[in-house]
Amino acid sequence: MTAPHTPDRPSSWTEALDRLEAHADRAERLLHGESAEPTPTPWQPSAELGPLPSELVPRARQLLARQQRLMAAIPAVLSDKRQQQRIADRVGDATAATVPPIYLDVTA
Repeated sequence: MTAPHTPDRPSSWTEALDRLEAHADRAERLLHGESAEPTPTPWQPSAELGPLPSELVPRARQLLARQQRLMAAIPAVLSDKRQQQRIADRVGDATAATVPPIYLDVTA
């Protein structure tokens, strides 16, 4: 039996933010109903990176705001999908015809 895969930890803050942005890109595509490529490299925080460099703070803040917008959009999308599923189920129930048996085997 193989051990579970542990994702590589980012080696720099730039790489860590790149990975987070890749996840946000994928989430946006999924929320807009587009197909998304496979899940990007899992993001794992790294204690070895130290504090966030000041020149990356604006990028990190923009990414945080973007992630918050995505999280806020998810409930509405899920609600819409549930409503579409309920309608599809009702249409399916209304249009599904039960076929009565045509032949009756009286010799069995």
